[in-house]
Amino acid sequence: MIHRDSIHSPLYPGNLTAEEHMSRLYNYTVLRTQTIESRMSSPAINYNTTRVQPRVEFISGLYVLEIGIGTRRHAREHGQARYLMMDTSSGLVWLQCLPCTHCWSPHHLVFDPRSSQSFAPIPCDHPLCDLRNPRVFQCINHQCHYTYRYGQPALTRGVLATETLALASDHGGFEFVHNVAIGCSHDSQNFHLLGILVSGIAGLGRRSTSFISQTNRVQTHGKFAYCLRREINRPSVLKLGESAVLRGPNVKSAPIANVHSEIDYFVTLVDVSIANRRIGFPPGTFRVRSEHGLLKGGFVIDSGSTYASFNTGGPYERVKNTFEEYFQRFRLARHHHRDFECYKIPHGGFNAYPSMTFHFENGNDFVAPPENTVALVDQRYFCVAIAKANTVNTLGLINNEIIGCHLIFRVRLYRMFPQIVVEMLNTQNYKWV
Repeated sequence: MIHRDSIHSPLYPGNLTAEEHMSRLYNYTVLRTQTIESRMSSPAINYNTTRVQPRVEFISGLYVLEIGIGTRRHAREHGQARYLMMDTSSGLVWLQCLPCTHCWSPHHLVFDPRSSQSFAPIPCDHPLCDLRNPRVFQCINHQCHYTYRYGQPALTRGVLATETLALASDHGGFEFVHNVAIGCSHDSQNFHLLGILVSGIAGLGRRSTSFISQTNRVQTHGKFAYCLRREINRPSVLKLGESAVLRGPNVKSAPIANVHSEIDYFVTLVDVSIANRRIGFPPGTFRVRSEHGLLKGGFVIDSGSTYASFNTGGPYERVKNTFEEYFQRFRLARHHHRDFECYKIPHGGFNAYPSMTFHFENGNDFVAPPENTVALVDQRYFCVAIAKANTVNTLGLINNEIIGCHLIFRVRLYRMFPQIVVEMLNTQNYKWV
């Protein structure tokens, strides 16, 4: 996993100041929550083309995966290496393919399925080609075609096909996963923010076409985990299958909420504490609700957001005010910032940063340590690391420029009992097994 702003990333923006980097991460979070809100308002499984909706700049994620696609003809090795954006809120692995009607990458960077001996279009009677959902799947010339929408206005169209994927192994070399259904996109619109060197999206969501769902029974057993490095220029770790199993006294679990959505990982948040002081949100504040047939609210575990976000008109203001009340006791001077609530660091220094605890419905708590609740800027000032949202609330990667390996999510996808497992690695009493 490569952070999109890393020097090793195909999206590297150059040498940014700490303030520029913080503002970029804030903008990513805002765009990401807007993307999720747009998709909740027009889910691909029930897309209404007559409803007028605002345009939203699509942004998929923060981490890029390098994956080998296909197998070269006349050679026993993986085919074309491509960068795909990791997205836990997407239900499909897809990339740009030749011939291409609309592509954002140059011709030589677009995958050519003719060069892969393992590429095979999926027939219309394949279990993953759900023709009962004609807004997504269509049968054209006996092949399964798809249209996958990311709210408004981003969409990808193409052929569903099975292919071999090559993933980097812990032991060096590659692990091959065969017969994975991927989207071979001949028409991809409004994905320009991905950058020309990123070829598509690696969907790790809950739909049947996602990588995790497809490999549930054999390779991954529905488990994946990611560990985020403290320094963004160091690659982070994505573990799949049994290598994602965690042991230790700090393993916390939060059941996935029973929401009519196959895209996002909703969990039921009950309350929030700042410095061990519970805010006391009314019951149901963070539950998903349906308004005029559209999903709103909820609390999403999301790999594409950096900062925790809360919807305005209640939750955001109460969290912000609780932080303000905490810092008032130290009489810190305010620092004006366009996006954040910020405070100047006194000449004598300051280190009394509060923790932020997320209380889940099953009684488990996730404690974000103090270094993950604020963003420090050049030792001159710090900002409270929360963002505004319109309707949905998200637990992002919470300051992943400084998070280190404190936080790991593991998603275990069972037919009846899906779970998200969160581990706080703030002690040495843990191990991978």
